[in-house]
Amino acid sequence: MASTYWTGGTSGDFYNVTNWSTGESPTTYHDVSIFGTSATVTAEAVASTVSATPVPSLTIGGYGTLDITATSCQSSESSPVFSTSAFQVFQYGTIVIDTPSAVQLGDINVMNGTLTIENNRSNVFMGAGSRLNGGGTLNLVDSTFGSQTASINVENSMHITLSGNSTMYTGFLTTGVSVAFDSKSSEQFFLNGSDGTVDTKFSGVSSKTQFGITANTGETPLSASYVKNTDGSYSLVVQESDNHTLTLNSVTMASGYTPGTLAITQDKSGNYLISDTSANSGNSGNHCGGHGGHWGHHDGNSSGHSGWNGHDGHSGSNGHNGSSTGCGGHGASWGWGWGSGGCDYSSSIKQIIASWSNAFSSCKGWQSSSCGSSNWFGGNSAQSGSGWSSSFNWGQQSGSHGCFSSSGQSSSHSQASVIHNTSHWGC
Repeated sequence: MASTYWTGGTSGDFYNVTNWSTGESPTTYHDVSIFGTSATVTAEAVASTVSATPVPSLTIGGYGTLDITATSCQSSESSPVFSTSAFQVFQYGTIVIDTPSAVQLGDINVMNGTLTIENNRSNVFMGAGSRLNGGGTLNLVDSTFGSQTASINVENSMHITLSGNSTMYTGFLTTGVSVAFDSKSSEQFFLNGSDGTVDTKFSGVSSKTQFGITANTGETPLSASYVKNTDGSYSLVVQESDNHTLTLNSVTMASGYTPGTLAITQDKSGNYLISDTSANSGNSGNHCGGHGGHWGHHDGNSSGHSGWNGHDGHSGSNGHNGSSTGCGGHGASWGWGWGSGGCDYSSSIKQIIASWSNAFSSCKGWQSSSCGSSNWFGGNSAQSGSGWSSSFNWGQQSGSHGCFSSSGQSSSHSQASVIHNTSHWGC
């Protein structure tokens, strides 16, 4: 079969024919390869323009990198900005997907290198089987991989990391797989409820980590609890309605975190979320507000009352919200919701900047996410609703407890007291 390999003779453009050994477009060849020779002699190609022609077989060899950055407002699973029918990544090889647009990775893959997905919400697709196979690493950064109806199966000794409010939907996880969470951000990890004992090793689990069970697996979880193991790790035991038990038998907590009482709630899609309510007690449901259009922020009952650039609005613990068409009370202010974290403003500033960047560089504007779950700009109240979508007038939140609506309050909980801080960016 005809093949071509990367030389990078002219530029880093993946589609520039002068960068390939045959002097022709890589999409005209069955096998396309990018190899470096050492840690100091690397090869990097960038696919920054949209291509409707798939690469039949893509190989990223050692010290080779493919960055996929192309964007399109019209992209979809059937019309991705980049696609391949099959790929393999050798050790020390890397694929980086850094685009909110659709990318198709194909049916067959061998992953012994690194696949990183950044700033992408459920827009990276795989073919039949949706399978990652190998001993490599999958990094999710501010991204969602898989979905309720298209979960990702992970085999062999793959290692998965989640950071920046990421979510992953898995079908099955084989023995040898490991998962690491970023304890500083809210992460969700969905499992197949029909599994029995899962030997995957989970680490970095914190009060912000939510395990989940997808709604379409036919299992309804009734209760969940952590049981401490003799080696200091924990087992997560989930009892389900048909006398079935799902057990994650190797869960290591983040430093300083001791798990408490767990609660099971449902998100807007009907998926089940397992959350540590004792860790979040008194701090959930924090909403945006402010008099006069400043950035408003109000922490919950027990983590302080403070403001971003001006007065905090009348949005307090668990759901009270003003009655304007914008986000929060009086004056249709912009806002920022923060869940159970307290006054971690360094982290909050970073997330505000990232959210701005993502929103205005994305074709779809403000991306929808779940109120209080892993993606609601730092919220962690484990409740449901859809938020910050361009079709909802900058912030239509619906649901109960901790979610709010731009036309009024969403629940009947009492309102926490408010401190009026007139300084800019005050805490």
